[in-house]
Amino acid sequence: MSSTQFSQAIEFYRNKLKLPTSGWTDIWQEQHSHAFVVAGAAHDALVEDLYNAIYQAKWAGGGYDEFKQRFPEIASKHGWAYNGAPGWRSKVIYDTNITQAYNAGRYQQMMAVKEFRPYWQYRHTSIEHPRLQHLAWDGIILPADDPWWDTHMPQNGWGCKCRVDSLSQRDAERSWQQAGKSGPDTAPPIEWEERVVGKNGSNPRTVRVPKGIDPGFAYNPGKAWLEPHTVPPLRGYDAVLKERSKPWPTGFKPPEMKVPTRIPADMILPADTAPEVAAADFLDIFGADMDQGSVFVDASGVAVAITKALFQDGSGEFKWMSRPDKADRLRYVNLLAMTLIEPDEVWWLWVQDSKENGRWRLKRRYLKAFEVDGSNEYAFCVFEWGRTGWTGSTTFMANKKSQAAREAYFDKQRDGKLVYKK
Repeated sequence: MSSTQFSQAIEFYRNKLKLPTSGWTDIWQEQHSHAFVVAGAAHDALVEDLYNAIYQAKWAGGGYDEFKQRFPEIASKHGWAYNGAPGWRSKVIYDTNITQAYNAGRYQQMMAVKEFRPYWQYRHTSIEHPRLQHLAWDGIILPADDPWWDTHMPQNGWGCKCRVDSLSQRDAERSWQQAGKSGPDTAPPIEWEERVVGKNGSNPRTVRVPKGIDPGFAYNPGKAWLEPHTVPPLRGYDAVLKERSKPWPTGFKPPEMKVPTRIPADMILPADTAPEVAAADFLDIFGADMDQGSVFVDASGVAVAITKALFQDGSGEFKWMSRPDKADRLRYVNLLAMTLIEPDEVWWLWVQDSKENGRWRLKRRYLKAFEVDGSNEYAFCVFEWGRTGWTGSTTFMANKKSQAAREAYFDKQRDGKLVYKK
Protein backbone atom coordinates (compact mmCIF):
# COMPACT_ATOMS: atom_id res chain seq x y z
CA MET A 1 0.00 0.00 0.00
CA SER A 2 1.22 3.49 -0.79
CA SER A 3 2.33 5.58 2.15
CA THR A 4 0.74 8.67 0.60
CA GLN A 5 -1.57 10.47 2.99
CA PHE A 6 -4.65 12.11 1.58
CA SER A 7 -7.78 13.72 2.93
CA GLN A 8 -10.24 11.09 1.69
CA ALA A 9 -8.54 8.29 3.65
CA ILE A 10 -8.38 10.45 6.78
CA GLU A 11 -12.05 11.41 6.42
CA PHE A 12 -13.07 7.75 5.98
CA TYR A 13 -11.32 6.82 9.22
CA ARG A 14 -12.47 9.87 11.18
CA ASN A 15 -16.13 9.29 10.33
CA LYS A 16 -16.22 5.78 11.76
CA LEU A 17 -18.43 5.07 14.75
CA LYS A 18 -16.35 3.45 17.49
CA LEU A 19 -18.34 0.33 18.34
CA PRO A 20 -17.57 -2.18 21.13
CA THR A 21 -18.19 -5.78 20.06
CA SER A 22 -17.32 -9.28 21.17
CA GLY A 23 -16.04 -10.22 17.70
CA TRP A 24 -15.01 -8.70 14.38
CA THR A 25 -17.90 -10.53 12.69
CA ASP A 26 -20.58 -9.01 14.93
CA ILE A 27 -20.99 -6.50 12.13
CA TRP A 28 -20.53 -7.61 8.55
CA GLN A 29 -18.71 -6.46 5.43
CA GLU A 30 -20.03 -3.03 4.32
CA GLN A 31 -20.84 -2.09 7.92
CA HIS A 32 -17.09 -1.94 8.59
CA SER A 33 -16.93 1.14 6.36
CA HIS A 34 -18.99 2.96 8.97
CA ALA A 35 -17.83 1.42 12.24
CA PHE A 36 -14.48 0.85 13.91
CA VAL A 37 -14.38 -2.46 15.78
CA VAL A 38 -11.66 -4.66 17.22
CA ALA A 39 -12.45 -8.31 17.88
CA GLY A 40 -13.01 -8.87 21.60
CA ALA A 41 -12.82 -5.19 22.55
CA ALA A 42 -16.12 -4.88 24.42
CA HIS A 43 -15.75 -1.53 26.20
CA ASP A 44 -16.02 1.92 24.67
CA ALA A 45 -12.89 3.15 26.46
CA LEU A 46 -10.74 0.33 25.07
CA VAL A 47 -12.09 0.77 21.53
CA GLU A 48 -11.57 4.53 21.72
CA ASP A 49 -7.97 4.17 22.92
CA LEU A 50 -7.16 1.78 20.05
CA TYR A 51 -8.91 4.05 17.53
CA ASN A 52 -7.07 7.15 18.72
CA ALA A 53 -3.73 5.33 18.87
CA ILE A 54 -4.05 4.23 15.23
CA TYR A 55 -5.04 7.71 14.12
CA GLN A 56 -2.21 9.35 16.06
CA ALA A 57 0.39 6.86 14.81
CA LYS A 58 -0.58 7.06 11.14
CA TRP A 59 -1.47 10.70 10.59
CA ALA A 60 0.41 12.52 13.33
CA GLY A 61 3.06 10.16 14.62
CA GLY A 62 5.54 7.43 13.83
CA GLY A 63 3.42 4.91 11.96
CA TYR A 64 3.01 1.27 12.86
CA ASP A 65 6.11 1.17 15.09
CA GLU A 66 4.50 3.75 17.35
CA PHE A 67 1.20 1.84 17.50
CA LYS A 68 3.05 -1.42 18.17
CA GLN A 69 4.75 0.15 21.18
CA ARG A 70 1.49 1.56 22.56
CA PHE A 71 -0.57 -1.59 21.98
CA PRO A 72 0.56 -3.58 25.07
CA GLU A 73 0.14 -0.48 27.23
CA ILE A 74 -3.46 0.01 26.08
CA ALA A 75 -4.31 -3.66 26.54
CA SER A 76 -2.81 -3.67 30.05
CA LYS A 77 -4.62 -0.46 31.00
CA HIS A 78 -7.99 -2.05 30.26
CA GLY A 79 -7.17 -5.60 31.35
CA TRP A 80 -7.83 -6.84 27.81
CA ALA A 81 -7.02 -10.52 27.27
CA TYR A 82 -6.73 -10.47 23.46
CA ASN A 83 -5.96 -13.45 21.23
CA GLY A 84 -2.55 -13.91 19.60
CA ALA A 85 0.91 -12.48 20.21
CA PRO A 86 1.03 -8.68 20.69
CA GLY A 87 3.18 -8.09 17.59
CA TRP A 88 0.90 -10.14 15.33
CA ARG A 89 -2.34 -8.73 16.76
CA SER A 90 -1.21 -5.10 16.63
CA LYS A 91 -0.06 -5.58 13.01
CA VAL A 92 -3.41 -7.04 11.93
CA ILE A 93 -5.41 -4.26 13.63
CA TYR A 94 -3.24 -1.46 12.27
CA ASP A 95 -2.75 -2.75 8.72
CA THR A 96 -6.41 -3.65 8.17
CA ASN A 97 -7.71 -0.26 9.29
CA ILE A 98 -5.11 1.81 7.45
CA THR A 99 -5.29 -0.28 4.26
CA GLN A 100 -9.07 -0.08 4.08
CA ALA A 101 -8.98 3.66 4.75
CA TYR A 102 -6.53 4.03 1.85
CA ASN A 103 -8.67 1.82 -0.41
CA ALA A 104 -11.84 3.75 0.40
CA GLY A 105 -10.13 7.07 -0.25
CA ARG A 106 -8.61 5.77 -3.48
CA TYR A 107 -12.05 4.63 -4.66
CA GLN A 108 -13.42 8.12 -4.11
CA GLN A 109 -10.56 9.59 -6.13
CA MET A 110 -11.05 7.13 -8.99
CA MET A 111 -14.79 7.78 -9.10
CA ALA A 112 -14.12 11.52 -9.35
CA VAL A 113 -12.10 11.01 -12.57
CA LYS A 114 -14.06 8.07 -14.00
CA GLU A 115 -15.14 10.13 -17.02
CA PHE A 116 -11.49 10.55 -18.02
CA ARG A 117 -10.17 7.23 -16.70
CA PRO A 118 -13.04 4.79 -17.33
CA TYR A 119 -11.15 1.51 -16.85
CA TRP A 120 -9.76 -0.11 -13.71
CA GLN A 121 -6.96 -2.66 -13.55
CA TYR A 122 -6.45 -5.19 -10.75
CA ARG A 123 -2.87 -5.30 -9.53
CA HIS A 124 -1.42 -8.08 -7.38
CA THR A 125 1.54 -6.70 -5.43
CA SER A 126 2.41 -9.37 -2.85
CA ILE A 127 5.76 -10.96 -3.65
CA GLU A 128 6.16 -13.22 -0.63
CA HIS A 129 3.56 -15.96 -0.22
CA PRO A 130 1.29 -14.78 -3.05
CA ARG A 131 -2.36 -15.86 -2.96
CA LEU A 132 -2.77 -17.81 -6.19
CA GLN A 133 -6.32 -16.60 -6.77
CA HIS A 134 -5.30 -12.96 -6.33
CA LEU A 135 -2.31 -13.55 -8.59
CA ALA A 136 -4.66 -14.95 -11.25
CA TRP A 137 -6.57 -11.64 -11.23
CA ASP A 138 -3.41 -9.61 -11.77
CA GLY A 139 -3.67 -7.38 -14.85
CA ILE A 140 -7.41 -7.81 -15.43
CA ILE A 141 -8.89 -4.64 -16.96
CA LEU A 142 -12.62 -4.01 -16.55
CA PRO A 143 -14.89 -0.99 -16.91
CA ALA A 144 -15.08 1.01 -13.70
CA ASP A 145 -18.79 0.25 -13.34
CA ASP A 146 -18.45 -3.53 -13.77
CA PRO A 147 -20.31 -5.30 -10.90
CA TRP A 148 -17.23 -7.47 -10.30
CA TRP A 149 -15.69 -4.59 -8.38
CA ASP A 150 -18.56 -4.70 -5.85
CA THR A 151 -17.13 -7.92 -4.40
CA HIS A 152 -13.49 -7.90 -5.53
CA MET A 153 -12.26 -4.41 -4.71
CA PRO A 154 -9.20 -4.76 -2.41
CA GLN A 155 -8.61 -5.42 0.40
CA ASN A 156 -9.64 -9.02 -0.35
CA GLY A 157 -8.39 -10.70 2.78
CA TRP A 158 -6.26 -10.34 5.88
CA GLY A 159 -2.91 -8.87 4.90
CA CYS A 160 -3.91 -8.50 1.24
CA LYS A 161 -1.83 -5.81 -0.51
CA CYS A 162 -3.57 -5.86 -3.88
CA ARG A 163 -4.59 -2.54 -5.41
CA VAL A 164 -6.60 -1.14 -8.32
CA ASP A 165 -5.23 1.37 -10.84
CA SER A 166 -7.44 3.63 -12.97
CA LEU A 167 -6.66 3.82 -16.69
CA SER A 168 -7.47 6.27 -19.44
CA GLN A 169 -8.76 5.01 -22.77
CA ARG A 170 -5.24 5.35 -24.18
CA ASP A 171 -3.69 3.51 -21.21
CA ALA A 172 -6.17 0.66 -21.63
CA GLU A 173 -5.67 0.39 -25.40
CA ARG A 174 -1.90 0.25 -24.93
CA SER A 175 -2.29 -2.60 -22.42
CA TRP A 176 -4.66 -4.49 -24.73
CA GLN A 177 -2.27 -4.13 -27.64
CA GLN A 178 0.64 -5.47 -25.59
CA ALA A 179 -1.48 -8.43 -24.49
CA GLY A 180 -2.86 -9.11 -27.96
CA LYS A 181 -6.40 -8.18 -26.96
CA SER A 182 -8.96 -5.99 -28.69
CA GLY A 183 -10.85 -4.71 -25.66
CA PRO A 184 -11.48 -5.07 -21.92
CA ASP A 185 -11.49 -8.43 -20.20
CA THR A 186 -14.58 -10.35 -19.24
CA ALA A 187 -15.07 -10.41 -15.49
CA PRO A 188 -14.02 -13.77 -14.04
CA PRO A 189 -17.03 -15.88 -13.02
CA ILE A 190 -17.70 -15.74 -9.29
CA GLU A 191 -17.73 -19.14 -7.63
CA TRP A 192 -19.37 -18.98 -4.21
CA GLU A 193 -18.56 -21.19 -1.25
CA GLU A 194 -19.91 -21.47 2.27
CA ARG A 195 -17.64 -20.63 5.19
CA VAL A 196 -18.23 -20.56 8.94
CA VAL A 197 -17.27 -17.35 10.75
CA GLY A 198 -17.15 -16.61 14.46
CA LYS A 199 -16.05 -20.14 15.33
CA ASN A 200 -13.67 -18.93 18.04
CA GLY A 201 -16.08 -16.46 19.63
CA SER A 202 -19.78 -15.86 19.83
CA ASN A 203 -22.46 -15.78 17.17
CA PRO A 204 -20.96 -18.40 14.80
CA ARG A 205 -22.75 -18.55 11.44
CA THR A 206 -22.36 -19.73 7.87
CA VAL A 207 -21.79 -17.13 5.15
CA ARG A 208 -21.40 -17.22 1.36
CA VAL A 209 -18.05 -15.92 0.09
CA PRO A 210 -16.50 -15.74 -3.40
CA LYS A 211 -13.62 -18.18 -3.69
CA GLY A 212 -10.31 -16.44 -3.16
CA ILE A 213 -11.71 -13.81 -0.77
CA ASP A 214 -11.56 -14.08 3.01
CA PRO A 215 -14.93 -13.99 4.80
CA GLY A 216 -15.92 -10.42 5.58
CA PHE A 217 -13.95 -8.85 2.70
CA ALA A 218 -16.31 -9.43 -0.25
CA TYR A 219 -17.36 -5.81 -0.55
CA ASN A 220 -16.14 -2.48 -1.87
CA PRO A 221 -15.14 -0.34 1.17
CA GLY A 222 -15.23 2.95 -0.74
CA LYS A 223 -18.64 2.31 -2.31
CA ALA A 224 -20.08 1.32 1.07
CA TRP A 225 -18.76 4.58 2.49
CA LEU A 226 -20.02 6.84 -0.30
CA GLU A 227 -23.33 5.02 -0.78
CA PRO A 228 -24.59 4.27 2.75
CA HIS A 229 -27.96 3.12 1.42
CA THR A 230 -26.18 -0.01 0.15
CA VAL A 231 -25.12 -0.95 3.69
CA PRO A 232 -27.17 -3.35 5.84
CA PRO A 233 -28.77 -1.46 8.75
CA LEU A 234 -26.39 -0.05 11.33
CA ARG A 235 -28.87 2.65 12.17
CA GLY A 236 -27.69 5.78 13.86
CA TYR A 237 -24.14 6.26 12.59
CA ASP A 238 -25.28 9.01 10.23
CA ALA A 239 -27.54 10.60 12.83
CA VAL A 240 -25.14 11.05 15.75
CA LEU A 241 -24.43 14.65 16.72
CA LYS A 242 -21.02 15.68 18.05
CA GLU A 243 -22.64 18.22 20.33
CA ARG A 244 -25.14 18.28 23.13
CA SER A 245 -28.71 18.67 21.98
CA LYS A 246 -30.22 20.39 25.02
CA PRO A 247 -31.83 22.84 25.04
CA TRP A 248 -33.74 21.21 22.21
CA PRO A 249 -33.20 22.80 18.80
CA THR A 250 -35.90 25.18 17.61
CA GLY A 251 -38.84 23.22 16.24
CA PHE A 252 -37.81 19.90 17.83
CA LYS A 253 -40.46 18.28 20.00
CA PRO A 254 -39.49 15.20 21.99
CA PRO A 255 -41.86 12.25 21.53
CA GLU A 256 -44.60 11.70 24.06
CA MET A 257 -43.70 9.34 26.86
CA LYS A 258 -45.08 5.88 26.15
CA VAL A 259 -47.58 4.24 28.46
CA PRO A 260 -45.46 2.63 31.20
CA THR A 261 -44.95 -1.12 30.94
CA ARG A 262 -46.79 -2.93 33.74
CA ILE A 263 -44.62 -5.41 35.66
CA PRO A 264 -45.16 -7.66 38.70
CA ALA A 265 -43.51 -6.50 41.90
CA ASP A 266 -41.41 -9.67 42.16
CA MET A 267 -39.37 -8.59 39.15
CA ILE A 268 -37.49 -6.47 41.68
CA LEU A 269 -35.12 -8.81 43.50
CA PRO A 270 -35.13 -9.03 47.32
CA ALA A 271 -32.80 -6.63 49.12
CA ASP A 272 -30.63 -9.49 50.41
CA THR A 273 -29.96 -10.96 46.95
CA ALA A 274 -26.23 -11.65 46.55
CA PRO A 275 -24.60 -9.52 43.84
CA GLU A 276 -23.24 -12.66 42.14
CA VAL A 277 -26.76 -14.06 41.85
CA ALA A 278 -28.17 -10.81 40.46
CA ALA A 279 -25.39 -10.60 37.87
CA ALA A 280 -25.95 -14.23 36.86
CA ASP A 281 -29.69 -13.54 36.45
CA PHE A 282 -28.96 -10.62 34.15
CA LEU A 283 -26.54 -12.62 31.98
CA ASP A 284 -28.96 -15.55 31.79
CA ILE A 285 -31.67 -13.34 30.26
CA PHE A 286 -29.36 -12.81 27.28
CA GLY A 287 -28.21 -16.43 27.03
CA ALA A 288 -24.86 -15.71 28.65
CA ASP A 289 -23.16 -16.74 31.88
CA MET A 290 -19.95 -16.05 33.79
CA ASP A 291 -17.96 -18.22 31.38
CA GLN A 292 -19.56 -17.55 27.99
CA GLY A 293 -20.77 -14.24 26.61
CA SER A 294 -23.33 -13.48 23.92
CA VAL A 295 -24.13 -10.77 21.40
CA PHE A 296 -27.40 -8.86 21.60
CA VAL A 297 -28.60 -6.59 18.79
CA ASP A 298 -30.46 -3.67 20.33
CA ALA A 299 -33.52 -1.87 19.02
CA SER A 300 -31.39 0.58 17.00
CA GLY A 301 -29.58 -2.26 15.21
CA VAL A 302 -26.31 -2.08 17.17
CA ALA A 303 -24.55 -5.19 18.47
CA VAL A 304 -23.94 -5.17 22.22
CA ALA A 305 -21.55 -7.61 23.87
CA ILE A 306 -23.13 -9.24 26.93
CA THR A 307 -20.42 -10.70 29.16
CA LYS A 308 -19.41 -10.69 32.80
CA ALA A 309 -17.20 -7.71 31.91
CA LEU A 310 -20.36 -5.62 32.30
CA PHE A 311 -19.96 -6.10 36.03
CA GLN A 312 -16.16 -5.71 36.17
CA ASP A 313 -13.85 -2.74 36.30
CA GLY A 314 -10.78 -2.22 34.11
CA SER A 315 -8.67 -4.56 36.24
CA GLY A 316 -11.17 -7.42 35.98
CA GLU A 317 -12.47 -7.07 39.55
CA PHE A 318 -16.22 -7.16 40.09
CA LYS A 319 -17.46 -3.65 40.72
CA TRP A 320 -19.37 -4.52 43.88
CA MET A 321 -16.09 -5.60 45.48
CA SER A 322 -14.61 -2.11 45.26
CA ARG A 323 -17.93 -0.21 45.53
CA PRO A 324 -20.21 -2.21 47.87
CA ASP A 325 -22.39 0.89 48.23
CA LYS A 326 -23.54 0.36 44.64
CA ALA A 327 -24.39 -3.33 45.00
CA ASP A 328 -27.99 -2.45 45.90
CA ARG A 329 -28.70 -1.29 42.34
CA LEU A 330 -28.38 -4.91 41.23
CA ARG A 331 -31.82 -5.54 42.74
CA TYR A 332 -33.17 -3.90 39.59
CA VAL A 333 -31.20 -5.89 37.00
CA ASN A 334 -34.40 -7.39 35.56
CA LEU A 335 -35.76 -3.92 34.89
CA LEU A 336 -32.45 -2.85 33.41
CA ALA A 337 -32.44 -5.93 31.17
CA MET A 338 -35.95 -5.10 29.94
CA THR A 339 -34.81 -1.52 29.31
CA LEU A 340 -32.02 -2.79 27.06
CA ILE A 341 -34.21 -5.39 25.33
CA GLU A 342 -37.38 -3.32 24.79
CA PRO A 343 -36.54 0.36 25.41
CA ASP A 344 -39.08 3.11 25.02
CA GLU A 345 -36.34 5.26 23.52
CA VAL A 346 -32.63 5.09 22.65
CA TRP A 347 -30.48 8.23 22.63
CA TRP A 348 -26.90 8.63 21.45
CA LEU A 349 -24.75 11.37 22.87
CA TRP A 350 -21.19 12.37 21.99
CA VAL A 351 -19.24 13.92 24.86
CA GLN A 352 -15.79 15.46 24.66
CA ASP A 353 -13.06 15.01 27.25
CA SER A 354 -12.20 18.69 27.13
CA LYS A 355 -13.39 21.73 25.23
CA GLU A 356 -10.21 21.97 23.19
CA ASN A 357 -8.79 18.99 21.30
CA GLY A 358 -10.48 16.50 23.60
CA ARG A 359 -11.39 13.05 22.28
CA TRP A 360 -15.01 12.34 21.49
CA ARG A 361 -16.72 9.49 23.30
CA LEU A 362 -20.08 7.98 22.52
CA LYS A 363 -22.70 7.24 25.15
CA ARG A 364 -25.77 5.16 24.34
CA ARG A 365 -28.72 5.73 26.64
CA TYR A 366 -31.73 3.40 26.86
CA LEU A 367 -34.87 4.70 28.60
CA LYS A 368 -37.99 2.88 29.80
CA ALA A 369 -40.92 3.61 32.13
CA PHE A 370 -42.58 0.95 34.27
CA GLU A 371 -45.68 0.69 36.44
CA VAL A 372 -45.20 -1.72 39.36
CA ASP A 373 -48.22 -3.83 40.28
CA GLY A 374 -49.40 -3.47 43.85
CA SER A 375 -46.94 -0.72 44.79
CA ASN A 376 -48.68 2.41 43.52
CA GLU A 377 -45.39 3.41 42.00
CA TYR A 378 -43.86 4.19 38.64
CA ALA A 379 -40.25 3.22 37.91
CA PHE A 380 -38.00 4.96 35.40
CA CYS A 381 -34.94 3.05 34.20
CA VAL A 382 -31.88 4.43 32.49
CA PHE A 383 -29.38 1.93 31.07
CA GLU A 384 -26.36 3.85 29.79
CA TRP A 385 -23.45 2.40 27.85
CA GLY A 386 -20.40 4.59 28.24
CA ARG A 387 -16.63 4.59 27.99
CA THR A 388 -15.96 2.08 30.80
CA GLY A 389 -18.98 -0.16 30.45
CA TRP A 390 -22.52 0.39 31.60
CA THR A 391 -24.24 2.26 34.37
CA GLY A 392 -27.82 1.77 35.40
CA SER A 393 -30.21 3.75 37.50
CA THR A 394 -33.80 3.19 38.59
CA THR A 395 -35.95 5.95 40.08
CA PHE A 396 -39.37 5.45 41.65
CA MET A 397 -42.20 7.96 41.67
CA ALA A 398 -45.54 7.64 43.45
CA ASN A 399 -48.45 7.31 41.06
CA LYS A 400 -50.15 10.28 42.64
CA LYS A 401 -47.74 12.41 40.66
CA SER A 402 -49.38 13.98 37.64
CA GLN A 403 -48.78 12.81 34.09
CA ALA A 404 -47.05 16.12 33.45
CA ALA A 405 -44.65 15.51 36.35
CA ARG A 406 -43.83 12.04 35.08
CA GLU A 407 -43.22 13.30 31.57
CA ALA A 408 -41.05 16.14 32.87
CA TYR A 409 -38.87 13.65 34.76
CA PHE A 410 -38.63 11.37 31.74
CA ASP A 411 -37.62 14.29 29.54
CA LYS A 412 -34.74 15.09 31.89
CA GLN A 413 -33.20 11.74 31.03
CA ARG A 414 -33.16 12.51 27.31
CA ASP A 415 -29.96 13.88 25.84
CA GLY A 416 -28.20 13.72 22.50
CA LYS A 417 -29.77 12.33 19.33
CA LEU A 418 -32.91 10.18 19.33
CA VAL A 419 -32.09 7.07 17.26
CA TYR A 420 -35.03 4.85 18.29
CA LYS A 421 -38.48 5.27 19.77
CA LYS A 422 -40.98 2.53 20.51
